[in-house]
Amino acid sequence: MRAVDTNVILRFLIGDDPRQAKVAERCVADGIFVSHGVLMEAEWVMRAGYRLNPTQIADLLSDLLEIACVEVDDREELRWAIERHRQGADWADLLHLIACRAQPAFATFDRTLAREAGPNAPVSIELLT
Repeated sequence: MRAVDTNVILRFLIGDDPRQAKVAERCVADGIFVSHGVLMEAEWVMRAGYRLNPTQIADLLSDLLEIACVEVDDREELRWAIERHRQGADWADLLHLIACRAQPAFATFDRTLAREAGPNAPVSIELLT
């Protein structure tokens, strides 16, 4: 198993370069680890570069997590984040919450973040005023 860069994930998910997509498919089949940073960047590229909407992105990320040879940290929390993102929540904010789940609270001025995270956020959100 090896960790992969964002471009490998994008070639695998999007398939916009057929040659690289085949190489990415073989790489994934051998077993890969995908970091939260790679997932964050992949969402940004799919949104800003490929102009995909949150539902399309959530579908692709969800499919990725269901592949047995794809390893990630915090799989269940990522599933939560994907569903919140599907409903419009900011992907980067959701990944920040996952990363802080062992802390007693996540302090923010961002009311939208608190609302979009919903009641099942992996960490308590403290709204600062």
